[in-house]
Amino acid sequence: MPFLSPYALIGGIPSKIPDFPASLVLAICFFAIAVTNIIIFKGNMGKGHKFKLSIFMIGFSMSRVMTLVLRSAWSFHPDDTDLAIANQVFNAAGVVALYILNLIFCERLFRARHPSVEHGPRRKVFYGIFAAIFTLIGCTFIMVITPTIWGFFTKNPSLQAKFGTIRKVGSTILAFIAFMPFIIVPITLFTPHSGMKTSLGVDGRAKGGFWLKGLIILVGAFFLAFGAGFRAGVVFSPPRPRNNPAWYHSRGAYYVTYFVFEYIVMLWFTIMRVDQRFSVYDKPERLETLRSKGSNGSGEIDKNNESA
Repeated sequence: MPFLSPYALIGGIPSKIPDFPASLVLAICFFAIAVTNIIIFKGNMGKGHKFKLSIFMIGFSMSRVMTLVLRSAWSFHPDDTDLAIANQVFNAAGVVALYILNLIFCERLFRARHPSVEHGPRRKVFYGIFAAIFTLIGCTFIMVITPTIWGFFTKNPSLQAKFGTIRKVGSTILAFIAFMPFIIVPITLFTPHSGMKTSLGVDGRAKGGFWLKGLIILVGAFFLAFGAGFRAGVVFSPPRPRNNPAWYHSRGAYYVTYFVFEYIVMLWFTIMRVDQRFSVYDKPERLETLRSKGSNGSGEIDKNNESA
C-alpha cells in the first residue's frame, strides 16, 4: 500500500490555502494558452498551413492544467497517496515535453541554416544525433519516473538510497538536455555555411531572421535550464524531513520553477508566433526541393508554407 514520503518534497504537501487558489489561477493561465494555440492552429489550417507542433503545444498546456487540477484535488485530500503519485508523475512529464519542443526548434534552425545536412552521409549523422537525443530523453524520463512512483511503496532504506542515486543521474541528464540549446544555437549561427540558401518560416517571417529565431529558442532555454538546474540542485541536496523543509522545498519555489517559468516559455513561444517562424516543408517536398536546388535556379527556397 502506498504511503507519503517522510522526506520533504518541492512544494510540500498542498493545503486548501494557498494551493487551491494558486493552482486555479495557473490552470486558467495554461488553459488560455491552450485555447489561443487552438485558435492559431485552426486559423493556420484554414490557410493550408499545417504546423503540427501547435498540437504539441496544446497538449502540453492541457497536461499542465491537469497537473494543477490534481494538485488542487490533493489540497483537499492531503493524505491521498494516489493523488500524490499522479501529481508527481504529471510534474515530471510536462516539463520534458518542453525540452523536446525546444530541441525540435533547434533542429529546424540548424537544418535551415545548414541545408547540406539534408543529403549525403551527413543526413544520417544529423538525424541520428537528434534521434539519439530524443531517445535519451525518453529513457531518462522512464528512469526518473520509476523510482518516483516506487518510492511511495517502500520504506526500505537501501532501496530509497538507490532511488535517490537514480534521481540524481536522471536530473543531471535532464538539466544538460535543457541546457543543450545554448550549445546548438551558437554552433548553428556561428559556423560558416555554404551551398544553397534556405529559409525557415512562412510569409514575411521566412526570409532570414536566423538570429531572432535563435533568440526565441535561447529565451525559452534560459527558463527551462534554470528550472531544471534548480530541481537537480534540490535532488543533490541532503534529504530533509517533511516537517522541517528547506527554503527550496517551499511552495514559492515549486510554483515558480515549474509553472511560472513554463508559462513564460509558452507565452513567449505563442507571442513570437513559432507557428510561422519555425514551419518547414513536409519532408518529401523539402528533399525534392533540395535535390533540384530550387525551381528558380538560384537554389533559394522562397516559401515554406506547406509546413509541419
